Amino acid sequence: MRVEQRPPTAGIAACVLYLLAVFAPYVALSETELSGFGVYYNDYGIAGPQFLSLLAVVAIVLFAAGRELRTQPDYVAGLTLVLGFVLTLFVLLWAVSVPEDVVASIGEAVWLEYHRWAVLALSAAVVACSVWYARALSLL
Repeated sequence: MRVEQRPPTAGIAACVLYLLAVFAPYVALSETELSGFGVYYNDYGIAGPQFLSLLAVVAIVLFAAGRELRTQPDYVAGLTLVLGFVLTLFVLLWAVSVPEDVVASIGEAVWLEYHRWAVLALSAAVVACSVWYARALSLL
């Protein structure tokens, strides 16, 4: 594996983990808990994480295209950096605007208390992989 292939591979992994974290509550929560879950995702911030997942899917495609040299790697590094920053900014806005009482009202799951911060950390991992990719290409 070339040195330039490691950052986009890690970026793909970060995006997939972001997607898993965003959609994990749909699998892990019961139907009664899911009835209040829409408020958690949809009523705070500009866009909820499930809508921002589209940015992660686009980033996966871009990282893969850059890794396989189907698109110019410097172009991909710049695009994924912008996508990662936008994703992280919107997730941060969502995470800080969700009140604790909304999270507590969803259900008894203790992990849900930390869910929004995990989603934020994984979106920041996309940015970190993009920066790493740009540095590996000597762009930064």
